[in-house]
Amino acid sequence: MRHCAEQADLYLRLSLDREGKTAIERQEADCRSWADRDGLVVRSVHVDRGRSGYQDVVRSGFDNARYAVTSGEVGTLVVWKLDRLSRKGMGEVGPLLDEFERVGGRLVSVMDRLDSRMPGARLAISSLSEWARQEAETQGERIRHAKQFLRRRGRWIGGRPPYGLAVDKGSGQLVPDTETSVYARLIADEALAGTPLVKIARLLNEYEVPAPRGGLWQVGTLSQLLRAPAFAGLLPETRVVWDEERQRRKYTGVVMPYRDEVSGDPVVVGEGIVSVEEQQTILAVLETRTRMRADGVRHPIRESVHLLTGLLHCGVEGCGVRMSMSGASYVCQGVRLGHTCAGARVMAASVERAVGEAFLERSAGKVATAWERGGLRARRSLLRGGIERIWVTKAEGRGRRFDPAKRLRIDWAEGPGRNGAQKGVVVLNHVEARTCPGP
Repeated sequence: MRHCAEQADLYLRLSLDREGKTAIERQEADCRSWADRDGLVVRSVHVDRGRSGYQDVVRSGFDNARYAVTSGEVGTLVVWKLDRLSRKGMGEVGPLLDEFERVGGRLVSVMDRLDSRMPGARLAISSLSEWARQEAETQGERIRHAKQFLRRRGRWIGGRPPYGLAVDKGSGQLVPDTETSVYARLIADEALAGTPLVKIARLLNEYEVPAPRGGLWQVGTLSQLLRAPAFAGLLPETRVVWDEERQRRKYTGVVMPYRDEVSGDPVVVGEGIVSVEEQQTILAVLETRTRMRADGVRHPIRESVHLLTGLLHCGVEGCGVRMSMSGASYVCQGVRLGHTCAGARVMAASVERAVGEAFLERSAGKVATAWERGGLRARRSLLRGGIERIWVTKAEGRGRRFDPAKRLRIDWAEGPGRNGAQKGVVVLNHVEARTCPGP
């Protein structure tokens, strides 16, 4: 087994392949030639393809290459040029040199003709590293100005457009792709119909429709596509925040429609697969399927199989817990969980029929067709658009079995709701519902 001093690792990086698909291979060939001339055996090659050397991104290849030397596995790390190693200046390169020096390792830059063991090499490496950092900052500023110029004119600013769309070379705007737009529209139509994303992915995979980057469709891919502003023909923009610690701009990964600096309106960048209104409808449906939890990540919500689940809440004083189905009735979950609440209870068939009839009557027939033709999911969506919450209270006294005062009855009134907005109030004889403005 060879001693680590006789072995070298290579580190290769390419942020964007502007030099062709062989750029990484050319870097490796030059580095291997240097290692052969220096009598070293290449043990391993670490690659970061499509990773910036300036932005704060994870570079597993860089981390592995650094560890190979600091752990003593190899004695030399070879890079093609210093700007391939890093564009963060001596803030990143300096500590790396210190770590290499402590373990007797060295850094070699082939095209710069630098070896960290050479006299004065650290000063040269420091200078070139800072030049690489300055160049990255200048280039970034030029790119930002160029993108701003294109944004003002409603032109695509670069990168791969969403699935189903292509960039017209003449106008620089988005147009439907001749090969994939039909499948993109199919995805949109299924999403508008309320089809779960997992079923849409299964349908596409069943008919062997390739995903945007090849392979199988996934729920995440579909969600990202349907949420993309460009899918509706709008210019996208990645939200940027100021990093106080590093004193520079930082991309968040949140994509939103770019808005004109003067009018504040979203900028159209061509023809989308869906209209803006259709995308808003799709997004509203997707939002109802996820919930923001304590970890800050949206998680799926299990689809309910009952019409009023999530709307009914126990109106007993001091409770307010949601109600869920138990047998043929909606029951306060507090009772089922052993809480001290006396618990409200209401027959499911009766309250669902009463709420539905009152909702249709109040809508003056505007949603009658959608209600009649729609299934459970569609009806739940309509109710949620008009009803915020239904409070169910216990009836006062037992009364006679067929006492008219104890039967379900709905009265609509007006009252202040959340944030001071006017909301309707539904009263179902011992059942009270706060609602959004009527449809």
